[in-house]
Amino acid sequence: MTAESVEHRGQWPVPPQGGYTMDDLFTLPDLPPHTELIDGRLVFVSPQRYFHFAAIDLLVSGLRRTLPPTCGSHER
Repeated sequence: MTAESVEHRGQWPVPPQGGYTMDDLFTLPDLPPHTELIDGRLVFVSPQRYFHFAAIDLLVSGLRRTLPPTCGSHER
């Protein structure tokens, strides 16, 4: 299935019968910049904001502080 044969309704592309391919991902017009292809489906993800990055960093730091000293060779 090629991008030319994909039918559009509104502003979101309708997936073909067998799902999208990598070629479709590169040739479909007007996709958001953070579009991913997972199992033949287009997934529209938001760019990561600073708050999201900071929350993940705090969570990882907190989890690392709770590791026992004998757990792997991760620096603390």
